[in-house]
Amino acid sequence: MMRTFFLVAALSLLALPLSARAQDACKADAERLCKDIPPGGGRIIGCLKSHEADLSPACKERMAAGKARMERVKEACKPDVEKFCQGIQPGDGRIAACLKSHDSELAPACHQIVDRVETAIHEVHEACNSDAEKFCQGIQPGGGRIRGCLKSHEAELSEACKAVLAHGGRPAK
Repeated sequence: MMRTFFLVAALSLLALPLSARAQDACKADAERLCKDIPPGGGRIIGCLKSHEADLSPACKERMAAGKARMERVKEACKPDVEKFCQGIQPGDGRIAACLKSHDSELAPACHQIVDRVETAIHEVHEACNSDAEKFCQGIQPGGGRIRGCLKSHEAELSEACKAVLAHGGRPAK
């Protein structure tokens, strides 16, 4: 169960527009514009997108950068997804797992992304597994629920977990 969380968490760290790096730039906007929106499942991102005209310049820049990054990920892996993962229902890391199962057959650009995901999985797992087990027992992975759980215990998290989450899945340098 925790392995699924770490796969989904790593993908979100690499690809989602509102990664930990963007949260700093968008935190005030999210608190101001989306305070009644429960986190998880992309709801905060959706809320911010719906208030695009009202976002701070820094948040707009982070959101645009995240969108461009996601497009690059999609473009790099699109042929491989179409070739190897037809019929796979997106969500909960299923496409990533499909791509990983075809690792040796992937185009170089997609292979590099899958390798980065694997590295991020390992780093997040190493840093946050004990915190997730301690604070998030019984939380169903998916939809950002474990990440939300960890965020709700941010003050109590290990320094390693705080650092890896604050740096988008990579340890602080």
